[in-house]
Amino acid sequence: MNTDAGTDIRLTDFDYLLADPHLQMVKAAIPYMQQPMQRFLSMVIKMQELNRTMNLFSGGEVSAMGVGAAEHKPSPIEMLQAIKPYANPRERELIENIENLQIMLQAMQTS
Repeated sequence: MNTDAGTDIRLTDFDYLLADPHLQMVKAAIPYMQQPMQRFLSMVIKMQELNRTMNLFSGGEVSAMGVGAAEHKPSPIEMLQAIKPYANPRERELIENIENLQIMLQAMQTS
């Protein structure tokens, strides 16, 4: 029930690890409920997501995302490229400037 086309939110790999189809069903139903029930269910959902997050880190599943794995040391440019799709146009421009600066710094270090 998103009425503002500019507020679409992209999900990250982390979001997919926390996703639960049943919670998504409840989230979809929230706008059709009375406000007190909306508030209550919103809090229950967030508590469930927090619980799933704590279980995720206690079970070692986060390494499944792969970026922080011991065999691969991510670079700042990789991180910037990962966050860029979630930025607004102004932030994206700033990220691209930082990327360019990082590339120039790396080029200076190798010469």
